[in-house]
Amino acid sequence: ATGKDREEARKAMVLALKELTVRGDIRNPVEYLVQLLETDDFKTNSIDTSWLDGLLKQKALQDLAKVDDTVVAACAALFRAHERVKRSKREF
Repeated sequence: ATGKDREEARKAMVLALKELTVRGDIRNPVEYLVQLLETDDFKTNSIDTSWLDGLLKQKALQDLAKVDDTVVAACAALFRAHERVKRSKREF
């Protein structure tokens, strides 16, 4: 995208991405890219090569904190059952 300054080019890129249509059941990063372009850090150009890594790490930690305890318990029970079945097959 182009513009007379960085902010105008950024807005043009956001608009172009929002207008993009992908047909079919295809995963694409369009919404994610729009979210990145809308962050305050990107708008103020206070980013560096580790910026995206930091965002990914922060999101991973936030997502980890959102996991329901019952889901964790169910996953642990499923894992233990799976391991027990594997062990039983080996011993058989």
